[in-house]
Amino acid sequence: MQANTQTQSYRLITKAEVCHKKFRLSEKTARTKRSMELYQLKTLVAVAEEGNFTHAGKRVHATQPAVSSQIKALEEELGVQLFNRTSRGVELTVAGSELIADAIDVLRAAEKLQARALTLRGEIVGTFTLGLCSDMAFLRVNALLDDMREHFPKLNLQLLQLPSGAILSELRAKNLDAGFVFSGNPYSDIQAIKLSEPEYFIVGTSKWQERLKKANPATLSGFTWGLATENSPLREMQLKVFQKHSITPAQTIGVNSEEVIRSLVEAGKALALMREDEAMDLLESGKGTICSALGRHPTELNIVYRKSQVEDPVIETLIKVVKNIWNRD
Repeated sequence: MQANTQTQSYRLITKAEVCHKKFRLSEKTARTKRSMELYQLKTLVAVAEEGNFTHAGKRVHATQPAVSSQIKALEEELGVQLFNRTSRGVELTVAGSELIADAIDVLRAAEKLQARALTLRGEIVGTFTLGLCSDMAFLRVNALLDDMREHFPKLNLQLLQLPSGAILSELRAKNLDAGFVFSGNPYSDIQAIKLSEPEYFIVGTSKWQERLKKANPATLSGFTWGLATENSPLREMQLKVFQKHSITPAQTIGVNSEEVIRSLVEAGKALALMREDEAMDLLESGKGTICSALGRHPTELNIVYRKSQVEDPVIETLIKVVKNIWNRD
């Protein structure tokens, strides 16, 4: 009788293979122990506030798939669903609503930590970016630059001219450090300090003086109007004027700066909203006329910054300087 035998084959495992297996194991362990990152919390807050992955992605400079992936990873890390999909986008779940305030607190604490470290390092260096909603002369930026240079000689200042709405969005996305904006502030994480209440008038070229004296909805609708582009409170103000006075412009020209608006008015190309000082300058030079039938339209000018920056030494100095320049102490 022949006995059953089992054969086994053996193979030498090389050192390289051992190292590879150890690497694969450590990589897997690292994945299971990976902790949430600040950028994920920033994305969480952005999605919660925008209600849309695509809009949130623009805010945090990420693609829609990347935003979706970050939220999924965060949900896996936390073990709860943070958002429900709706026909309009996404909305926070009950658990998400409970956690979003904590996420905001963590982000604010991180920013305060950075500000504190900046103070401890002593001399302030780097770049500070300020958003401008209007021209430098009106915003008194030259005086601001002089004072900031005196306090922080090694700090580079960057000025960006943007519509007020864009300044608020870029500030919340941390692409700006502070900014001047017209109108109010709808965001709880942004601090706004009112500096003045400028008034606006409807202005046209002096050649239209007689026509504007006899203005009625029909004649005003026959003019071409300069209309501020999106993200501008001035656009909202002008649309309210149209609604209140039953004006339906035959044609509009979209503009994104007050300098362009002035040029259009001077050249007789359009009626437009102009700030009081600009309107009076045109009136006194004989180049413009005010449509008094449409009255005056007040707004607010604010300096804005993130509330989490309150301990940042540059922000503290900026606010003191701005208040002093605008006599708001």
